[in-house]
Amino acid sequence: MKNIKMIEMKNITLLLAIGFLSIGLTVNAQTEAKKVELCSKSAGPDATYLRDLPADLPAVQGNEKIPMTKYSLILQKDTKYKITICTDDDSPGKGYVQLFDNQMMLGSSYNAATGKEFRGFDFDCQKTSVYHFFIQFQEGKAGKAIVVLSFVKKL
Repeated sequence: MKNIKMIEMKNITLLLAIGFLSIGLTVNAQTEAKKVELCSKSAGPDATYLRDLPADLPAVQGNEKIPMTKYSLILQKDTKYKITICTDDDSPGKGYVQLFDNQMMLGSSYNAATGKEFRGFDFDCQKTSVYHFFIQFQEGKAGKAIVVLSFVKKL
């Protein structure tokens, strides 16, 4: 009888632990969805959300290269896109995004020469191709951010 009560207590404890973990995961998922929604809205009323590109990077260690997150997406010719970046409020580093076509930078939300930051930028796509999005944090600091790619209009 004592063994049965011990097994029941272990089952109850296990169920409670699973319940608390699932609540935490649900709250975190809702928080991420809310961040995407807010960032998408900050792109403006003319922008329609297409995709979000999250980045969660550690700080640079020693002489290593600055960590980055890379996304490669196909963008369509004769289309105007808006690329917006939103850094988490509690992020040590300020995030920025750069857009490349092969080796040429086509846009950036940060100008390292002047230190000027932008919430995002528009991109008038001239050819259907694979484009590369690089997300980093200034000075190689750790950080968490979301980049939102939005459709603006057909050109």
